[in-house]
Amino acid sequence: MIYVEGQSSPTYKHEKLNSAETEAKRLAKMLDRKAYVLCSIKSFEVNHFVVEDCRPDIGDDLPF
Repeated sequence: MIYVEGQSSPTYKHEKLNSAETEAKRLAKMLDRKAYVLCSIKSFEVNHFVVEDCRPDIGDDLPF
C-alpha cells in the first residue's frame, strides 16, 4: 500500500513490492509530495466461533 503525505488513506493493496515502488514513485512525482510504501508488522483477527469435537473416543460405549 502507498501513503502520500497530505492525501487520503491508501485504497489499493499491491501484491508485489516492485509494483508498490513503481506506484510510489509515480505518485510522488505527479503530486510533488513524499510517498511511502507501507508494510504490516502485525495483524489481529476476531474469531467468533469456538469449535469443540464432541465425538467419543474410539472404543467408548455409547449411551444410546
